Amino acid sequence: MIVAKFGGTAVTPRNLIYIKRIVTEAHRAVVVSAAGKEFKEDEKVTDLLLKFYDERDERLWQKVASKYRRLVEVNGISVDAEALLTDARARALRFDRQYCASLGEEISARIVSAFLCADYVEAEKVIRFDEKGELLVEQTYDAIRAAFDGDNRRVMGGFYGGCSAGGRRTFSRGGGDVTGAIVAAALCATLYENWTDVNGVCVANPAKVHNVATVSGMSYAEMRLLSLAGAEVLHSDAVAPCEQRAVPIRIGNFFNPDGASTLISHCPSQDKLLSVAEKAVEGGYVVTVLHSFPLWQITRLMSIFFKQNTRELHFFDKSCSVDPDVAQVELSDRVVRVFSRRSLLNALYLHLSCRSGSP
Repeated sequence: MIVAKFGGTAVTPRNLIYIKRIVTEAHRAVVVSAAGKEFKEDEKVTDLLLKFYDERDERLWQKVASKYRRLVEVNGISVDAEALLTDARARALRFDRQYCASLGEEISARIVSAFLCADYVEAEKVIRFDEKGELLVEQTYDAIRAAFDGDNRRVMGGFYGGCSAGGRRTFSRGGGDVTGAIVAAALCATLYENWTDVNGVCVANPAKVHNVATVSGMSYAEMRLLSLAGAEVLHSDAVAPCEQRAVPIRIGNFFNPDGASTLISHCPSQDKLLSVAEKAVEGGYVVTVLHSFPLWQITRLMSIFFKQNTRELHFFDKSCSVDPDVAQVELSDRVVRVFSRRSLLNALYLHLSCRSGSP
């Protein structure tokens, strides 16, 4: 039995068909996000809903409504979109900001359930939070098992649940991944599939690095390290529920379901280079490298890299370069952090991947 979660890019007019192509009889539970971007300059539904709640500008709601009307029309879905949107609009400003933000996932799930001829499950009734916003794990698991009992496929929105004090609570952004993991753990699924628009866990951001390699497999602990290092392919809180129930997580590309993907389980990765991630900070960049090289080898590789890219570098517990662009390097047995005033992402990825067996 498989639980599948689809990100917002799949819930768009041209991409919705990929969900139907992937879902099989083995997929007993499907979790979906709010509609995502259709093009680079587009806005996600969740962002539009948050702005609508803050600004009370009806034009923002009409953008949300337009997205879902097109989703239904383009795919010929037998659902009364106007009734769904009218009902959601009546509730959008009646409660708090989190409630308003949750409506994107709710509308998506109601439409996708009709598209897949599946039953709809209201997340507010099964994902349960206390009055402080903490997940009520056992209560949630019991409710999920009851809601998903039987052989029928069911569809639910991610990202939100109901609060014991009334109303709704949301996870942090990207929390649909967490919902999918909770459902998979509660049902003791054989596999939790997380479908995105990239080929699994890429060693570096494919939007910034050309022809980047995909990590074939890694452990739950390694995935947590990646998330803490800034990888955005899977929400960091989505690992623990699956790890506790030993449910493997497969991260794949819904555009290419038979292509490269990453399997997360109790088995450590056989790859030497797991991640080269860079994020902008005040005054420059931080590059974080997650690896499984021996300490002596990564030290040597970094020394070679900086000899090629700087005038001098001395390695101690924290090493500094005379090059004003490279402020500091921190080394450990699994992680390297480089603080630089210029981007080093492409150069460092190419240098390390050539020595790790990656393309």
